[in-house]
Amino acid sequence: MRTTLFATMVLFCSLQLMAQRHMDPKIIEAIKIKKVAFITGQVGLTSNESQKFWPVYNELEKARMDLMDRKRDLEESTEDNTVKSDETYKKLAGEMVGVHMKEAKLIEEYNTKFLSVLPAEKVVKLYRSERKFRSYLMQEMRNKGNNKPGK
Repeated sequence: MRTTLFATMVLFCSLQLMAQRHMDPKIIEAIKIKKVAFITGQVGLTSNESQKFWPVYNELEKARMDLMDRKRDLEESTEDNTVKSDETYKKLAGEMVGVHMKEAKLIEEYNTKFLSVLPAEKVVKLYRSERKFRSYLMQEMRNKGNNKPGK
């Protein structure tokens, strides 16, 4: 269960990171608005639950993005095509794994926080709704790509 959750969260963060690096801030904001509405509906958050949940969720997203920025920096440090020593690559690999481990600990920590503001059933629905939202967003992007002139 933890492995699946971790993989899902890593994928989600990667998609967010790609979106933030290559998209207009207005589009990113529109996606965030859709995400809030989507998750709120899928999880069935009440007004009271939303007031407690969203600040915690937003903290997690900020912390995840900081970790993804660090991971991106590490990855980009290998893109200059200069020959590096095996020791340098070992160090980079260890640092990359360290970022993943920090993310896993972060997810575990926030799982506890989510359980303190939501019933367990809704926390599970949250994780499922994040996956569903990614699928929804990918489908929407595909549909927009197919509707471009010349297609």
